Amino acid sequence: MTSTPTQPSVKYGRPVTTDGVPDIYAGATVTPWTPPDPGIDNLGISSIDTFAVPGVGEYTVAFDGYVRVVRSEPTSRQWSDAEVYTNLIEMKMVGSCPELGTITVRLNPDCLSTGQIRTPFDPYAGEGPSAKACRMAVGAVFSMPKLGMKLINKEPIILTIDDVRQIPPAGAPGKGQIYRMLPLHDIENPDAEPVAYVTSLRFTMGGYLSAEQMAAR
Repeated sequence: MTSTPTQPSVKYGRPVTTDGVPDIYAGATVTPWTPPDPGIDNLGISSIDTFAVPGVGEYTVAFDGYVRVVRSEPTSRQWSDAEVYTNLIEMKMVGSCPELGTITVRLNPDCLSTGQIRTPFDPYAGEGPSAKACRMAVGAVFSMPKLGMKLINKEPIILTIDDVRQIPPAGAPGKGQIYRMLPLHDIENPDAEPVAYVTSLRFTMGGYLSAEQMAAR
């Protein structure tokens, strides 16, 4: 499988090595409230995105696909203290609507898409384990053949999941932190005016996929 280059020009956060890190597939055991060893999680993902195209309209598209996420060594073996750094190293999502046609979303190879899972500061937290929060800053390429172009986001797409009680947070719903509209630019002319905007993004991180399922995608 392909992955992002080792030296992308834009880095949204801390790099996480993939050297010697095992791929994890369906059948793996995930233990709540327990920081796991490093791994590359092969997960399904679905999302519902809304795009606004000036002069054309606003359209909501359902996507389905997969991601590969590499996780760092946790900073602690105690859940309450542990932080885990992540890199999104591969992604493919496909959706369609009549007006925009088939849209394929992959990672932008010029960006290092990074994230972190940690316990939010809560001065009123009581006894017992506290849920963590997951965030990921993503650079993507939206291939829209019906529009005759590929679009990129120059500002990161911030994906967030709250109430994380296990790592990875498989099966957890999340959302894109987008303030009204996220500009999308023509990859061939990135400094020109935006061609379209993402106005809403909600996703669900699926469970582990098998190696066979990953190869078939």
